[in-house]
Amino acid sequence: MNKKLSMLLMAIDHIHDGIVIVDRSSKIIYVNEAYSRILNVSKHKVLNKFVSEIEPGAAILECLEDREAKVNTMVKVKSVGKEIVVNINPIILNEQLIGAISIFKDITEISLLNKELEKVRKLTGIIYNDSTKSHSSFPKSFSNIIGKSKNFMNCLKLASIVAPTDATVLIEGESGTGKEVIVNAIVNASKKRKVPFVKINCSAIPESLFESELFGYSQGSFSGARKEGKIGKFEIANGGTIFLDEIGEMPLLMQAKLLRVLQSGEIQKIGSNSFDRVDVRIVVATNKDLEHMIEEGKFREDLYFRLNTFKIKVPPLRERGNDIVLLAKHFLRLYCKKYNKNLTFSENVIKTFKKNKWHGNVRQLQSCVEYSVIVCEKNIIEINNLPDEIRNSDMSKNDNLSKSDTLKDIISNIEKKQIINELRKTGGNRSDAMKKLGMCRRTFYRKLKIYGIDPNLYGK
Repeated sequence: MNKKLSMLLMAIDHIHDGIVIVDRSSKIIYVNEAYSRILNVSKHKVLNKFVSEIEPGAAILECLEDREAKVNTMVKVKSVGKEIVVNINPIILNEQLIGAISIFKDITEISLLNKELEKVRKLTGIIYNDSTKSHSSFPKSFSNIIGKSKNFMNCLKLASIVAPTDATVLIEGESGTGKEVIVNAIVNASKKRKVPFVKINCSAIPESLFESELFGYSQGSFSGARKEGKIGKFEIANGGTIFLDEIGEMPLLMQAKLLRVLQSGEIQKIGSNSFDRVDVRIVVATNKDLEHMIEEGKFREDLYFRLNTFKIKVPPLRERGNDIVLLAKHFLRLYCKKYNKNLTFSENVIKTFKKNKWHGNVRQLQSCVEYSVIVCEKNIIEINNLPDEIRNSDMSKNDNLSKSDTLKDIISNIEKKQIINELRKTGGNRSDAMKKLGMCRRTFYRKLKIYGIDPNLYGK
């Protein structure tokens, strides 16, 4: 075998799709490693055997007979009980048929998943508009979630429906809306609730470490690697659930590798030539507009469609009506107990809560209530006990700056609003915000402290 042919076959062996080549009599003359892996059949059992004997009625036999290509054809391999999508082409030399080549993907898992999801969608259609459904009809893990607004209840309905399945779930929503609360409820109501649950924040992993964090690496695979190698998060989560938070922050190269895991259920460690099968349910969350990111070339469309099997959109707090008050009173009870106080909200505070836009959503409301409980020295929390950001926001809506405000107060209000605006624009990135404001690091952090601004409320 010459060197070029040897290199070609070696390259084909590393292709993730299964490949089989037959001669014109249907004798199998070549299969790659993926063929063996997907169909769970060793090479030596099929090489030099006839497809007509192994799998009568196989699509490749039709190709040999009519010399016509088969494109994206779904086939069931009865001998191994697998469903595959094949692309088969006749091999013709000097107008003579000499064989055929078949390239295929395993879709068994996808097919089963689609059937399961079809049942889920039918069930969704039956109960989605059932406005009488209450928390008591949801799984137990949903019982502690606060909220009664129609749009939020619909969100919980979808989550409770998909929870018992193994379907991939995409959860969308602004920062601070409570996406992780929904994730925890889904996991605790699933079949995998007693097995590993691994959380990964994609925005917190450096791009150079992504692959090793998710898939691990084999012994001595690169300079500086541990001698014993490393187990990746997917392997740790085997048999359970992996939660990929802020999926929009995942680098494009890793998106391709994640897509492969979703399609095949297999991972490949860095430095390894073999694939390991993992049984992992994947739940992802994002506060980004993934469809817009696809248009910008920052997110893979094929990965989006694979993740978008079952999507749940968590509404922002400003669209949840009286849930704002329910949550505020819940946090009040929580922090009164923590700080050993007995407090209530004044009517003006409740009105302010209802009018505020809550750009930081539930997280911002929680922080606001804790602050108010700490500073309140009487039995009733009044407007002046609220954080400056909420109080000033309410004042600005009513054009209600006091005539007694000094020039210093007015400038301070403008400065504070500008800092908050820049933090919103930069997604809570302190370094970018201080650069745009033209402030040195020391001054910026001093202002945050003076104005009681928490940059985490505007984070991604």
